[in-house]
Amino acid sequence: MPFTPREKKLLRDIQNEEKLCVQKYHKAADQSYDPGLKQLFSTLEQHEQSHYDTVTKMLQTGQIPAPQQQKQGQQAEAPQKSSVTGGKKQSDAYLMADLLATEKYVSGVYNTAVFEFTQENARQCLSTIMQQEQHHGKLLADYMQANGMYC
Repeated sequence: MPFTPREKKLLRDIQNEEKLCVQKYHKAADQSYDPGLKQLFSTLEQHEQSHYDTVTKMLQTGQIPAPQQQKQGQQAEAPQKSSVTGGKKQSDAYLMADLLATEKYVSGVYNTAVFEFTQENARQCLSTIMQQEQHHGKLLADYMQANGMYC
């Protein structure tokens, strides 16, 4: 069954958000000071690229691919402690806060789409990606809490 005009619009919105996420994580990896944080941002950039590719395929072909299961990664029992201090740590904290806000927003966009789509397999695909976005947010929040960056 083809996507409705409303569903196509939602997919284009999601595609734009995923493209922005890829760009933001790429820039954050370049701008962050802590090596562990650089790695986390690079990993999440790859995950966001996978989301972008999935949504793009849906738009281009009308087919609903099974979303790739992503390695949860960075799930050590205790989140990594930052090796940077002072202004560098404040700069990293700013990047983290911005990306956490982005993940919260993108998760909400997916949530809306899950309610709007009529095909169950599309809903499942989007729901899986939404859960992955929520996990990204948890990774960011855990790092922030472990490093005194989150109130």
